[in-house]
Amino acid sequence: MRLPCVIRLVNKNQPKGFIFENVSGLASPKNRDNLELILNELANTGYCVKWKVLHAYDFGLPQNRDRVFIVGIRRDIERCQEYKFPKPLNIHPKVLDILDELKNINFVEKVKLDANTLFKGVIPPSRTRFQKDDELNDFFIFSDLRNGHTTIHSWDIINTSDREKMICLTLLKYRRSKKYGDKDGNPLSFEDFREIITDIEINELNKLLEKGIFRLTSDHKYEFVNSKNMTGINNIYRIILPTAEIFPTLTATGSKDHIATVSIHASHPQEYKNLFLEKIYQPQKYIPITAKHACKLQGFPLNFEYHKKDEVAKKQFGNAVPVPVVEYVAKELLRVLDI
Repeated sequence: MRLPCVIRLVNKNQPKGFIFENVSGLASPKNRDNLELILNELANTGYCVKWKVLHAYDFGLPQNRDRVFIVGIRRDIERCQEYKFPKPLNIHPKVLDILDELKNINFVEKVKLDANTLFKGVIPPSRTRFQKDDELNDFFIFSDLRNGHTTIHSWDIINTSDREKMICLTLLKYRRSKKYGDKDGNPLSFEDFREIITDIEINELNKLLEKGIFRLTSDHKYEFVNSKNMTGINNIYRIILPTAEIFPTLTATGSKDHIATVSIHASHPQEYKNLFLEKIYQPQKYIPITAKHACKLQGFPLNFEYHKKDEVAKKQFGNAVPVPVVEYVAKELLRVLDI
């Protein structure tokens, strides 16, 4: 339901109170004017209105889901200004704690590492609150466009020589250079490669075409087959380790995220990556997200009945509000309303 429709319904029906939820992007700087407009419109209908970004992780769910919550209480109610958003519960189960398939996996504290070992001295600015700067990631991303310490490339899972790996990493490094084009990712010609790797031969590039790692563009330049960031490789974008604190945001459109069914531990990034390939990826010790998983990650009760078709149910859960979050938001609303 669109927000203007919701505002009209509130204005028409004048409930004692209401709770709205929307994506966290509504509170971002570029959308802040829109948020203020919504708040003002709701206030003009006769309500004391408050808002806050709340995260599912802070209410006992291992899911990376933050949302804007807007609470309104009719202004003629004596205590309408008393509403306070709930504080974090400080209960943080890991993914393995809520999924039945992972119950027998033991958690082992990760080894602390220095930034030079993990990031060669330069910590990426894109790291989230759930990615520690002194620990190995709890997930592996399948992408030919990244090169983090837990990135799996197509040349990691296709039989390639060290020389071929070096050629692939060359394209990865230079494809974003403005020297080769104005796009965020630019294919390289044989001549471009020759400037960087002076002894490269055309047959080496063609071999990577044969292996399905490179493709030729219409202007006869070389680009990765997997050249879109979120498409992943072999229908996998991420594999989350069971010991992870957090699972990526569930969405209505689904995802290519999977969960590993065994755990690994290492004290060095390359060892970690090798173990992942050997112990998890190659023997296929991972499972896709099911509706049952989504139900638990959203905090629904164990006896909750959802759609029999898994894909339909996952879409519904992806659109849902995390139950513990709205429960605590609603409890405070009921307290203020004395209901």
